[in-house]
Amino acid sequence: MPRFARLQFAAISSRLSAIWPSAKAVGRALVDLALPPRCLECEGELPARTELLLCENCSQAIAPPLPACCSRCGAVLAEGAWQGGSCWACKDFSLNFDAVFPLGRYEGPLREMVLRTKRLSGETVSSALGRLMAQRLGGRLAEFAPRAVMPVPMHWAKRLMRGVNSTEVLADCLGRRLGAPVVPSLVRSRYTGPQKDLLPRERFRNVRGAFRLRRLDRRRWQGERLLLVDDILTTGATCSEIARLLKQAGAAAVGVAVVARAHGP
Repeated sequence: MPRFARLQFAAISSRLSAIWPSAKAVGRALVDLALPPRCLECEGELPARTELLLCENCSQAIAPPLPACCSRCGAVLAEGAWQGGSCWACKDFSLNFDAVFPLGRYEGPLREMVLRTKRLSGETVSSALGRLMAQRLGGRLAEFAPRAVMPVPMHWAKRLMRGVNSTEVLADCLGRRLGAPVVPSLVRSRYTGPQKDLLPRERFRNVRGAFRLRRLDRRRWQGERLLLVDDILTTGATCSEIARLLKQAGAAAVGVAVVARAHGP
């Protein structure tokens, strides 16, 4: 019962902050007053007024520091992974984004947390991961200097079934860390079905033309640097298609921040 109550209080606080930014402090104060902050995973007590929802031990277990990653596609690179100056995971694919910033690998505890974000009660888990991303990736993302943050959109039918788009929660956390607006410029105009059952090149064909920019934003991003936010990146097909759309509209550079980088093709 106490854990359920904490999750409910945290979810209410997160929803209030999304609707009315100044309500964030009020919501957090109510949570801390009613129940001391505790780690979402181990239920250990957290420092008062902490931004994170995970303790240090759980944060390290869920997303241990990554070794060297390909700056283009975010793939984790083992020793000798470079072949002729290119990454084994993306050397055979044309990708339209310019950089990938992953929190961790799509395996073990991090994979389990990502899967939890896709459930009806996953908003608090998404917030925990988003805050961890802001802490771990904030410096590198600030160097990329995005003008705006954009969550990868969900088709309205899936949104209706799921109730929340985890990428919007993640993007909100990163936008606050970077001081950049979170802008819903993108629309998923075609339902594409799951990518996980398709071969790598089929994934690129599956999402071709599946997104559009809102009419008022079609000339808004000329010459700007933009940051896409998604939960998982495997081949990069979805983010590459969106980056293609943004660059056609004049964007100068598109980066991608993801919770988990899955094994490449």
